[in-house]
Amino acid sequence: MNEQMDKVAVITGAGSGLGAATARRFHRDGWKLVLGDLRVEGAQALAQKLGATALACDVADEDRVAALVQAALNLHGRLDCMINNAGILGAIGPIGETAARDFNRVLEVMVSGVFYGTKHAANAMGDHGGVILNTASLAGVGAWANHSYTTAKHAVVGLTRSSAVELAPRAIRVNALAPGNVVTGMTSSLSGGEQEAYDRALARNPIPYVCTADDIADAFAYLASPSARGITGQVLVIDSGLDVAVVSPSYHQAPGRFVE
Repeated sequence: MNEQMDKVAVITGAGSGLGAATARRFHRDGWKLVLGDLRVEGAQALAQKLGATALACDVADEDRVAALVQAALNLHGRLDCMINNAGILGAIGPIGETAARDFNRVLEVMVSGVFYGTKHAANAMGDHGGVILNTASLAGVGAWANHSYTTAKHAVVGLTRSSAVELAPRAIRVNALAPGNVVTGMTSSLSGGEQEAYDRALARNPIPYVCTADDIADAFAYLASPSARGITGQVLVIDSGLDVAVVSPSYHQAPGRFVE
């Protein structure tokens, strides 16, 4: 019997990219879903296919996030998993030319949004346990992106760890995924299209493979499952080895020698 049957998940940023792939994977695993997205049309179209519910949700607005969680309780009577996934690329360019309003908007969406999701999910879960999963980034463990995005994703990692400590006695696990070089509509907009983004990622990755949105969805599914019951406060990097490749793989192909 599927252990996820009758469990309920809320996913933000579910209308496209990682969120949509995760919704499809959780649906296959038998989860009941409530999907949120600022651009609600995509989430609604997906929800119709999956027999789920979709609501418009700007995660920078606490009331909208609270309403998304409350919808899960009203419709299904419980919440077992909250996936704080919604995000934007943010202000790109030199720090001296970055407008404060643009920088702060990124923090509102990707830091405050995760805070609101964690807060209201934890309240909804009470003491029966659950899972909160956050989308961080390779930019959350290193300087891999623009200033606002990197700042926000580092904050997501910190909030993941601090909330994991608080919520552990209530059997609520909190973890994050840190994707790197995953080609989505949002990320490919910086590279001249999906094919160019794919080619650039493939050239950089130590493993000759470019992770997909489905790979991220699989990891979310694992962390939400009983198989991960002992994992909390962790950040799982999924990037084909990019974050550890501080030297090129060719470095290790140099002629062998010993240097004193």
